[in-house]
Amino acid sequence: MIRLRGGDGIHGGWVAGRQTEIVLALSLFLLVLIVFGQTGGFGFIHFDDNVYVTGNDHVRSGLTIPSIVWAFSTLDEGFWHPLTWLSLMLDAQLFGSWAGGFHWTNVLLHGLSAVILFLALCRMTDAPWRSAFVAGLFAVHPLHVESVVWVAERKDVLSGFFWMTALATYAWYALRPGPWRYGLLAVLYLLGLMAKPMIVTLPFVLLLLDVWPLRRDAVQFGIVGVRKFSRASWTWLILEKIPLLILSAGFSALAYWAEFRAGALSPGDFYSWADRVANALVSYTSYLHLLFWPAGLAPFYPHPGQWPGGQVLLSGIVLAAITIAVFVLARRHPWLGVGWLWYLGVLVPVSGIVQIGNIAMADRFMYIPLIGPAVMLAWGVPDLLGRPGAGRKAAVLAGVLLLSICAMLSWYQTSYWKNTETLFRHTLEVTQKNYKAHHALGLALHERGLSVEAIRHLGISLELREDSRARNDLGVALMGAGRFGEAEAQFRRAVALRPATAKYWNNLGAAVASQDRPSEAVSLFREALRLAPDYGEARRNLEQAMGVPPGTSPPIRRK
Repeated sequence: MIRLRGGDGIHGGWVAGRQTEIVLALSLFLLVLIVFGQTGGFGFIHFDDNVYVTGNDHVRSGLTIPSIVWAFSTLDEGFWHPLTWLSLMLDAQLFGSWAGGFHWTNVLLHGLSAVILFLALCRMTDAPWRSAFVAGLFAVHPLHVESVVWVAERKDVLSGFFWMTALATYAWYALRPGPWRYGLLAVLYLLGLMAKPMIVTLPFVLLLLDVWPLRRDAVQFGIVGVRKFSRASWTWLILEKIPLLILSAGFSALAYWAEFRAGALSPGDFYSWADRVANALVSYTSYLHLLFWPAGLAPFYPHPGQWPGGQVLLSGIVLAAITIAVFVLARRHPWLGVGWLWYLGVLVPVSGIVQIGNIAMADRFMYIPLIGPAVMLAWGVPDLLGRPGAGRKAAVLAGVLLLSICAMLSWYQTSYWKNTETLFRHTLEVTQKNYKAHHALGLALHERGLSVEAIRHLGISLELREDSRARNDLGVALMGAGRFGEAEAQFRRAVALRPATAKYWNNLGAAVASQDRPSEAVSLFREALRLAPDYGEARRNLEQAMGVPPGTSPPIRRK
């Protein structure tokens, strides 16, 4: 039995019994199942789920040699995340087209991550109840609904799982450093990066944990009597992270290159440095607001271009005030500094300083950063209440009440994700000028055969923002309504915006062929096949336009 500062007053600071930890861990996992179990009856969302699963032949084919090779070689969707692709392929192998199986994988990964986070914090702090609060907030906060219930965000829950296992491994390594334990840490970190590169900040978080709760440089911080974890100089603690930092640098560069190739960093999507900094400041404070008042959540928040100067100034003042207060108190209350820097630092890759697309912020970006403020609350509030047992019991009851409210709100927020139409009708209620929501809702309405309303929403989307995919999808909706000439005009504009997209050429060919111009359609289908030689639909359309038996048209290769 070893006593550490920061232990729960309820247990006198002593290491909790294994039975208590098991009960709390099982309770966390059960809470995740209760809140998110409803997703087993949900379908796929026509918002990236079609890109990651339903419209992706590589994923739908399951774990085959060609699909595995593709997973490790593609930069589709602006990421190199082969483990995410492989996990989706495994689900396709196991569950076929049943969306519930994909949802349950997300839920189980999230539940395991919450349990591992709890156990890791327990080992590092000997504070099971505070650790349970942090893990509970991670498990059921409404800001995490998006990451868990959206199949396309498999990368979040998978990389989060490896993040948590890396934290637990680091606590084990810090207790008794050795090459094998460090090697396991590096492997887990690499696997996490191969699921989603956003976790490049992990080495910096490990440095924060060296300060508190691990206290690996205990002498320097004037903390005596702590012998559970090894002492080391700052020079060694930094040098120790260099292999991990090299991985971070490499994956950061790869992620930037992949986003550039995907067009997410195209000149048209760039904002001035002043606009980016302003958006980052407003986003940091907006996330804190949503942490305490999670209302009006949506899968997409459009970038306003320029934020009002007063809002930017207020955001900067709030962040500066919190930062100053934290560092004034950090020597006596190190968890405040660690939690605040965790929040600020882990959000940096998605803060908008490097602008990706036209998004201002996203709930899913808080999947890992939320842990920082949760630590501040878990250790700060009981300290404010003081040492008496009644105050600590009040803190526990308040924590349970807060987690119960979060669970109810998350259950309700999850229900919006049951289908595309429900989700984006709600999104239009809580956001303004949301072109993505109009686009996705238009697709959902088209699939239901409601062509007039679908065309209206797709048109509104294009009025708000020009987009090749929306042009293409409006063309598809117009084709469904028999308005072939109007559809052709939309496909031609889509091709002009993104001439390297085979699907647009194929659809343009279909619109032309529908107007009895087969010879012109043949050249368009050939262009689609030149861009994507394995495009089966384009080849079938070409054979039909040429009037030849299926499978007899000559092969077309890329130039």
